[in-house]
Order: sequence, then structure tokens, then C-alpha cells
Amino acid sequence: MWAVRGVDFETRGIVEKAAQRAGKTMGQYFNEEVRAFAQGQIVKSEPQVPASPKDVQNQLDHLTAIVEGLAARIPEPQKQGFWKRLFG
Repeated sequence: MWAVRGVDFETRGIVEKAAQRAGKTMGQYFNEEVRAFAQGQIVKSEPQVPASPKDVQNQLDHLTAIVEGLAARIPEPQKQGFWKRLFG
């Protein structure tokens, strides 16, 4: 039985149909889909915390490793320094 006060019958019908199409029970649908949606709304409304210098450095190190890995795949005659490739 539906136990949420104030939810109209049309909304209940829509949620039931969505749960059925997802192959889930109403409880599963609320626990997974509705919760994920609500969490996304909370995250969108919270102000973004600036990254710490350590986080920025970790991201730069990761990106540098990716670029170096890609550069290692380039055949030897085509290899150039990073800045030369970037700016010609």
C-alpha cells in the first residue's frame, strides 16, 4: 500500500508504470531511481568547493602521464617535443 501522504493518484500511476518498465518494484524504484535523482538535485544546488592545490597537482600529473603515454606511441620520426607539437 502507498504510504506517502499528499501524492496524488496520477503521480502514483506514473511512478508505478515507470517502475514496471524498469523491471523494478516500487520500493526498488524509489530506493534507486528517485533517490539518485534527488541526490543529483542536491549536488547541483550545492556550491562547488574549489580544488585544493594538491588536487590540482594530482590532476595535472595524471594528465601529463596520459600525454606522455600517447606520445610514446608516436613513431620515432614524427616525435617532437610537447611544446613544439602544441605550438608548432
